[in-house]
Amino acid sequence: MDRDFVVIFDLDGTLLNTDLLIHKSFEHVFHIYKPDYQLTEEEHLSFLGPPLRESFQRYFPNTMIDELVACYREHNHKNHENYVTIYPTVKETLDILKQKGYPLALVTTKYKEAAYIGLNLFDLTKYFDIIIGGEDVIHSKPHPEGLLKVMKETECRQGVMIGDNVSDILSGKHAGIYTIGVKWSPKGQEEIKQLKPDLMIDQMKEIIKFIERVS
Repeated sequence: MDRDFVVIFDLDGTLLNTDLLIHKSFEHVFHIYKPDYQLTEEEHLSFLGPPLRESFQRYFPNTMIDELVACYREHNHKNHENYVTIYPTVKETLDILKQKGYPLALVTTKYKEAAYIGLNLFDLTKYFDIIIGGEDVIHSKPHPEGLLKVMKETECRQGVMIGDNVSDILSGKHAGIYTIGVKWSPKGQEEIKQLKPDLMIDQMKEIIKFIERVS
């Protein structure tokens, strides 16, 4: 790797629009295990970002969590092609950064198996030097463990975290690197803006000039 500056991305809501897939997967689980419970839009939004187990623990006893997660993943993995899309300019941005010699990484709270399904669907896996999934860390974002692991493995002293969620921006700040928030989150921009990321973007390609300037 040519540069001492790693570019770290979140996956869901940042590179790929998986909102509808997540929505449908939670609906599927609740239809089976809590058929009389109607999830609100606010509750659906609260599921975007946190680990699955954390979300299910709000509604079900701990003894059921493994079964619920398995049910969710089975439905989720089967339906990527039906519900997942890629955000504008993502692929060309990854291509340009790769050509310029930046090490690229992905840190997601979801398990790698599911991450690879989404990445492979749009031929994105080839761009990443390292992919950190939920099973690779003890502490999920906003803890910086995943980001620090990336920096150690890529031997980079500086970098940037790009994400759609408060936890992404906080993890970047806790790791002592630059942060970029995306404006297309269904949760809105206000919570992210309050954390004062170094940049807010309308399209992914806007990160290129910023990265070139700070690296």
